[in-house]
Amino acid sequence: MQRPLCIAVSLLLAIPANAQVRNYGPLRVDLSKAKLMDEFIVVPAKNPRGQYLYIGVSCKERLFNFTGAEYKWKEWNNPETMHEAKIVADMCNQI
Repeated sequence: MQRPLCIAVSLLLAIPANAQVRNYGPLRVDLSKAKLMDEFIVVPAKNPRGQYLYIGVSCKERLFNFTGAEYKWKEWNNPETMHEAKIVADMCNQI
């Protein structure tokens, strides 16, 4: 399972960044920079105030996480909003 995911991430990195920057509610997520780290996918994002953060997704568990101040990770939870659920779905189905 990990090998096809690594291949997909490699192919995604070859696509121009503009085609992979998406808005999810208030967040702007750059899917072109998604990285597979162990069993998680991590992707950079920007909030409405222009602050950078990271979003983490566990496709196996369908969990969502993000960094707060000083890039410290919060707790892994089920997606709480429609935007978070869409991020999980897109990252798990497309990456």
